[in-house]
Amino acid sequence: MNNLLLSTHQAYNEKELLIRIAEGDEAAFSILFGIYLGKLKPFVEKLVVSEDDTREIIQETFVRLWLSRDKLPHVEHPSAYIFRIAANQYHMYLRRRLSQERAVAGYEKTVQPMSDNTEHTLRLHELQRLVQDAISRLPEKRRIIFHMSRNEGMSIREIAATLNLSPKTVKNTLFTALGNIRQYLAAAGEAGWWLILLFLIR
Repeated sequence: MNNLLLSTHQAYNEKELLIRIAEGDEAAFSILFGIYLGKLKPFVEKLVVSEDDTREIIQETFVRLWLSRDKLPHVEHPSAYIFRIAANQYHMYLRRRLSQERAVAGYEKTVQPMSDNTEHTLRLHELQRLVQDAISRLPEKRRIIFHMSRNEGMSIREIAATLNLSPKTVKNTLFTALGNIRQYLAAAGEAGWWLILLFLIR
């Protein structure tokens, strides 16, 4: 009985978080991000081999959640909804991979993922452009360290060893860079998206 009450209370809280996210509440998005990052990672890791692909799928899942936040107040089952987004991102990932191998035709006969929304795709491209603009405005040292982490997939310790810096210095520099990016996105009306970048920092 207690487990049932706890489960019901947790679901209620997550529904409240979705409503707050729909209103643009950055703190609520951060909480939900923390809750589901640990749940989605093992789920996606069972589907793909590469750690980079896992990170990409999870990143896209949270981006889609943020871009679709106007729909969140109507979601009755938050966990099922979020995992469905992740599954659709995995299907889209497969389509991209299979397209590269020229096998899309055979795949589309067996898999019917949710169709990609053109408006959301355009919004995603705009967000990516804003992030790139923000990164280009970082001081050189900060930009280099951020690039090594985000684009080259290097860990904090690897960056520290390469640049002959302490891991603490690298970590502080990364989070300072994130703060700069957050301020830039906030000025553009997209404050919530910076949280997804945290997943890119190893």
